Order: sequence, then structure tokens, then C-alpha cells
Amino acid sequence: MILDITNEETRRTPQWAGRIGLVLDSPELVFDVSEAIDEIRGDCAFRAAAGAPVFEVASLVERERADLLFVELPRVKGGAAEWIASVRAGTDMPLIVAVHATAEPAVMIEAIRAGASEFLSLPARPGIFDALDRLTMLQESRRAAAQVRGRMAGILSAKGGCGATTVACHLAAALRHAYKGGKVLVADLDVQSPAAHRIFGTEPRRRVGDAFESVRRLNAACWPEFATAAGAGLDLLAGWETGGSVAPPLSEPWRIEGLFRFLSRNYGWVLADLGRNLNPAVWAFIQNLDELFVVTAPDVLALYQTRSILQTLTGRGFDKARLHLILNRNQRGPQDFWIESIKKMFEMNVIAVLPDDPTALERVPREGFEFPAASPFGRAITKLAARLTAPVDGNAGRKAH
Repeated sequence: MILDITNEETRRTPQWAGRIGLVLDSPELVFDVSEAIDEIRGDCAFRAAAGAPVFEVASLVERERADLLFVELPRVKGGAAEWIASVRAGTDMPLIVAVHATAEPAVMIEAIRAGASEFLSLPARPGIFDALDRLTMLQESRRAAAQVRGRMAGILSAKGGCGATTVACHLAAALRHAYKGGKVLVADLDVQSPAAHRIFGTEPRRRVGDAFESVRRLNAACWPEFATAAGAGLDLLAGWETGGSVAPPLSEPWRIEGLFRFLSRNYGWVLADLGRNLNPAVWAFIQNLDELFVVTAPDVLALYQTRSILQTLTGRGFDKARLHLILNRNQRGPQDFWIESIKKMFEMNVIAVLPDDPTALERVPREGFEFPAASPFGRAITKLAARLTAPVDGNAGRKAH
């Protein structure tokens, strides 16, 4: 792919998560490419002369585990295609960026035909940044093809006060201990009253709106800018800064799909706190979820709203098998009555009954987060997490689409 280097406007530079090797002879190429790599804080693993024996370069690539090479192909020994094949040793890595002082069409065509992913000519900037963006996406797509996709679940409150955000945050903490397949993320997608960061006691630097805006540039290297650590193996993607009566503008469907795809490739579990009721944002989000948990409570208004939500979802074709009910804030005593009533009313089983346990929740520190594992509420959440992570056909995840 030939880079357009005519646009000199200032651009936000990307980051490269892997290791880089330079196989260049010309001093001006070495200088220009090195400066650009320094600007993105890239990890330059080695430098070698373009005329060096191919086995030496192949050995450096293997030893230093470089996954991206900037190569002056006209100066390599032997044909460019043979050189690239020898360095890759039967694989499709490392990625190759062919570098030349000028954008000569014949050199460009030969480089692309030989197997280079990009072609770069001087000046290296800003074209090198666009190239790295494209190569990052290519690398992510290759990695995803062999990856097990994480599970994406939405947590929806039947009405305000049912405790869906509390359930989402504590269930994520329990899943982190029960699920051994990777990290867990809480994505606060509540457009009305985002509050997960308060439960976790964190001060997020970036929020979900920033992630949607930057979805084309997301990769493993820059993701820590957007996610806030809430514990070991537990991250938070904080909600919009402006909750309340004026909802934030809804992102385009391709941004939503892109962000959800990225999250499912980087986390074993993603719990999306959807807030309360069915609103346009919820409809946009649930199309990308594997399952939906509706959190209700043992009071008449909550159950009425639950019925309305379930009827609307099934009426619009949402698969009932992907729907689950959680009864939260259940009082001691009439527990069996409420559970049986809900089963009959909605013709659905209740996947979890969580006790009303204000004492345990009040003891959670305001700064930082501690899962109340020994409390009745904590034990019920732990039981739910164990149920959700029980192996299904030997695999809790799914192959990426």
C-alpha cells in the first residue's frame, strides 16, 4: 500500500506495542525513521545493514522477537521476495515496511509484490504514523483470528434503585477470581447516571466517549490510556462525564461495533452497565452483546417494569435464551414467594437471588474497592460467578467471528 505523504497537517501519533528492527543503509533513512520511532516511543530492538547476510537478520529477528521491520529492499542481497521469505521462515511475520529515499513507482511495485505491507519514502513523517495505524489494525486482526472471544454481557436495571451498577461491579470482581481465562472489564454505558467509578473508588482519566471517538486507533499499547485499573485483572471503562437529563450523543453503529469487538478480544469477560430502562442507547448496545441480565427487585413497580422490558425485548425478536433475571435486594422471609411469583409471571427462571445486605455494601471503602466475599451478598455473587464460568463444551469463550 502506497502512503500519501502530501498532507503535512499535525496528527496524533500512534503507539506500537511490538518490537521494531531497522535494516537500512542510507544515513538519511536511518536518521528520519529513527526520529519517527523515537517520537512514538517505539521499542527499536536492533539495527542492521541492509547488505548484511539474510541469516544474520533472521537470527536477530528470532532473538529479539521483532514483529516489524523497516527495510531498504533495493540494497538487500538476493531478490527482495526471497529475502523476505527467508526472514519470515515460513510465517507471515514480521511485517515489512519498505523504505526508499524517493517514491519511485518501480521500487514501490517491486516492494509490494515481494511481500511488503507498506511503502515509505522521505520525509518519513507524517506518512509513517498512518502506516503504523494500518499495521496495528492488520496485526490485531491476525491475532484475533486465532483468539478465543470473550463473553459480552449487559446488566440492565428494571428501574432506578434496583442496584444494577452494584451488581455489575461486584460480579466483575467475583468473575475475576472464578474465571482463569483473562482479565475482566466493567464498561459503564449508563447514559443517565454513570456511577461505576464511584463504586470502584477510582478517578478515571479517559471515559467511554473518548474510546468511541478513538476506536479506529485502539490497540493494546494505547488501551491503558482509556481503561482505569480497579483491581488485579479488573479494569473499568468509565462512563460519560455528563450524566443526567441530557444524554450524551449516541455514537455511530460502526464505532459501537468496533469498540465491542476490540473489548471482546482483550478481555475474558466484559460486563456492560446499561443503566435503567430501554432507551435508544441500550438498543444500540445490546445488538453487540451475547446475553442480557435484567436486575429487578421485590417490589411491584420493579416487577411491572421488568414485565414491560421482557415483553418489549421478545416482541422485537431478542432471543429469550439470551435473557436472564437477577432478583436483587431480596428480603429474608418471603424469598420463595417472590421467586415463584416471578417464575410464573415471566415464565423464566431466576438465575440468581441476591440478598438485601446494606451492611456489607456500606463497609466497602470509598477509596479503592474490596469485594465483600464473606458477606451474604458476596457469597451470592460468588455463586453466580461460579455458575457463569462453569465450562460449556470445554470452553467458556467463543471463537472470534
